[in-house]
Amino acid sequence: MMKFLKRSIGMALLLVILLTGCTGDKSEASITKEDEKTIENFLNSYLEQFNYSEKEWEDLIEQIESKISDYDPQGSQWEETLNDDPWLAQWTEVLTQKEIERLIKNGWLPNLSLREYPGTKYTIENLEKTDDPDSYIVKVELKNIENGDIDEKIDIPIDMADTEEERRIGYIDFEKFNSLFTVKK
Repeated sequence: MMKFLKRSIGMALLLVILLTGCTGDKSEASITKEDEKTIENFLNSYLEQFNYSEKEWEDLIEQIESKISDYDPQGSQWEETLNDDPWLAQWTEVLTQKEIERLIKNGWLPNLSLREYPGTKYTIENLEKTDDPDSYIVKVELKNIENGDIDEKIDIPIDMADTEEERRIGYIDFEKFNSLFTVKK
């Protein structure tokens, strides 16, 4: 009887171990390296705007204003604008053209509001897969907002899209992020 009890306990433990191993976080396992790299490259480049010097902001604004003033989303010069401007061109490697246009129209690329928050630090904490095979949630910690008064942890939903070149970010939900960074009066 004792032998049977020991064997049963051993089998139960083995079963628990196997089940625990099999029910691990499937979302992290299904994150492709390509998607992870694209999302991290985008966020690191985008959030780097917190670290721009005043001179970098002035140069960027002047450069972008001269290119965007002739912007016609239907026109052929749009692709030329993206390709001729090094700051805008960097985004073509991580964003779809449609998403670049949307971010520019919303004033989020470049995000001039971030100019007002130079002390803000960020950490990309986690990338999680959602139930949708092309969607992710990025957990970002923001510190020192308003010169140390505010720390926030937010989720940024991101949808990936297949393009002719490679996978790109097709949509970023920046609503919650941008609600933290309004232009100071």
